[in-house]
Amino acid sequence: MIRINLLRSREEEQTIKVSKRILALAGCLVGMAVLMGGAFYYMSNEIGKVKDQNNAYREEINRLQVLTRDVNKYKAEKEDLQRRLNIIYALQRAKTGPVRVLDELSMAIPGKLWLTSLKEKDGKMELKGLAFDNPTIAQFMTNLEKTGVIRNVELVVAQQWERKEIKLKEFTLTCQVNYAITQAGPAS
Repeated sequence: MIRINLLRSREEEQTIKVSKRILALAGCLVGMAVLMGGAFYYMSNEIGKVKDQNNAYREEINRLQVLTRDVNKYKAEKEDLQRRLNIIYALQRAKTGPVRVLDELSMAIPGKLWLTSLKEKDGKMELKGLAFDNPTIAQFMTNLEKTGVIRNVELVVAQQWERKEIKLKEFTLTCQVNYAITQAGPAS
């Protein structure tokens, strides 16, 4: 009788087991390769996006630096123009200020009072003069305060002065002169 052995031999079974393991290992390696390739592709795309975004930021920074230079240039020009305007206003005050102060001073002088000396330096003025009596000097001081241009009027000295039977009061006043209100300046 013919006998057919359908059972595999041990060697064949081991060969099949080894080939299944090799196949599983190969499948794992292929799977790992696919996953790593996918991760590499994804990371490459992300790196490309970050590089593009970085380039866009650099271009924006360059554009803003140009604008900043322009703004700084305009600020410097504005400051230069403001400085020039301040010089012009100072010259105008220096030109018209003393005239207004002298005008106010002449209007403040009451009768029976004469000025003999006037000195001004850095906004401080010293006035010397003669008057018939102390009330006239007091009236002169009050008139000076009312001008608004002259402030802080103080009597330094008031003494009797006599010449050829004429008795007068010799006086010295000090005060502050404010040229800034003699003419409107810049609104800085």
